[in-house]
Amino acid sequence: METPVPAPFEFLTGPAGRFGARLVPPSSAPGAIPAAALVAVGGLDLALGTLRSRHPDGEARALLSLWSRHYFYTLIPPVVLGALLAGRTLPLDLSETAVQLNDDGLPAAIVLPHAGTDGDPVAAADMLRALARDHLEPLIDGLAAQAAVSPRVLWANAAGYLHWVVELLAGEDPASPALAEAHALIHAGAWPDGRPNALDEPMRYTDGPDGRQAWRKVCCLLYRVPGRDLCPYCPLALRASRREH
Repeated sequence: METPVPAPFEFLTGPAGRFGARLVPPSSAPGAIPAAALVAVGGLDLALGTLRSRHPDGEARALLSLWSRHYFYTLIPPVVLGALLAGRTLPLDLSETAVQLNDDGLPAAIVLPHAGTDGDPVAAADMLRALARDHLEPLIDGLAAQAAVSPRVLWANAAGYLHWVVELLAGEDPASPALAEAHALIHAGAWPDGRPNALDEPMRYTDGPDGRQAWRKVCCLLYRVPGRDLCPYCPLALRASRREH
């Protein structure tokens, strides 16, 4: 019997749920894993237990990268849309959240303690600061250390989804000050307070016979998951093509 999809917060029935309604209240996912447990000793086993059974020959760092991509896709789009389109400030402190895994052991929903508050438009800097520092940073640091993988791999996974959703929204509504601010911030090498921005541009671009090509700056390692090949935008493929020419 498949694990049922948890019921999301009501605000995700609007524009904030455009790319998936996967932020849920605690009552919808009583079996979720507390995020605090993921970053504690033994947390990697909680995160990857089922996934490892599906891929017994997979490297922990590659499986964590795969797991993280599902996690970030579940989390980041509704947080960005909720803040910038619905004016919703969400409780993102990692210690107060949890993750519900599906039957394949991949993140299917993120549990927040409550639906946050709505009202005035949320400043992009405030939303991104809470997302990066209160949630992503402790999660990435805690899991990367356990899997012996560079945090840059996981930050690049998160940045990919953040840039995708912000750039899409900014292109659809170029007159929006909030989206323009978010677009500028994610392309800055540092936050306004001077701290390095690990969510800065995750891609580099080259010109080729087929036009402009995007390449990841950091390999996501998914080719090390059994049954997977190099991504079409993998930096390893770019290096190989340069050696050939």
